Amino acid sequence: MQELPFILVLLSATAHGYWNFLFKRADNKDAFLGLSKLAEPVIYALPFGVAVFKWGLDPVSLWFAGVGTLLSVLNYFCLANSYKRLDLSIAYPISRSSTLFLPFLAFLFFGERIDVVGWASVITVTAGVLVVQLKSFSRSALFGSGVKLNLGLLFAVVAAFTVALYTLWGKEAVRHIHPFIYMYCYTLASCVYFLPSLRRLDRAEVQREWAKNRWSILSVSVLNTLSYVLMLMALNLTKVTYVGALRQVSLVVGVGLGWVVLREAITLPRLVGVILITVGASLTYLAQ
Repeated sequence: MQELPFILVLLSATAHGYWNFLFKRADNKDAFLGLSKLAEPVIYALPFGVAVFKWGLDPVSLWFAGVGTLLSVLNYFCLANSYKRLDLSIAYPISRSSTLFLPFLAFLFFGERIDVVGWASVITVTAGVLVVQLKSFSRSALFGSGVKLNLGLLFAVVAAFTVALYTLWGKEAVRHIHPFIYMYCYTLASCVYFLPSLRRLDRAEVQREWAKNRWSILSVSVLNTLSYVLMLMALNLTKVTYVGALRQVSLVVGVGLGWVVLREAITLPRLVGVILITVGASLTYLAQ
């Protein structure tokens, strides 16, 4: 993996991990997410105008943004419902484990092949994701009640699959439309979903969430767009599987902040899982 896409994905992962941490701290997650999504097109309106003036916007390419919108909304829906039911240290790694799906989907749709180091990276990252959710390394945890099939876990897995899908779709989209313009268009279109959802909430709850967390909401708006645009730029430069694997570094940020600030427990399996994912993600730098 070349140095430029490697750096771009690391920056993307850091931004993504931090905004997910801010999201987890929200009192009313539906209100927080809805407000942040509505703020995004407002914050980036001027840069979008400049981008269109410089690079242009082909109306025919807007359908790429439409599909991206559907996948993005599905991901946020699953992510929010997972966070309501699981600790950040569990929900975040699983919901970002697109490496479970990316190698096969990337081969199917783009004919991408990865080398031995690349497979070592994917396997190590996936192992880390599986380990990080265990309560312990005891027999009962490994084969019994340690991994429970519940609604929160199912939402997290579906969120991971949608990440793989919109990553693949993003790689195709940026062949036809500038990454920032693509991101802005589907962010703007996603407001069609988030505005009605926000209006269904109790108005006083929404106002309280804004009053308490307005700066976090605005920070999430900025970081979410920044994180995804950086990833889209990297997708133009390297294989989609390596981008997905390296982006798992974001969970180190999420788990670390969950432990330091939210006082979530860091068990031995979670520590080992973070180490495995960090090592696996780092291997992408050597992969061809």
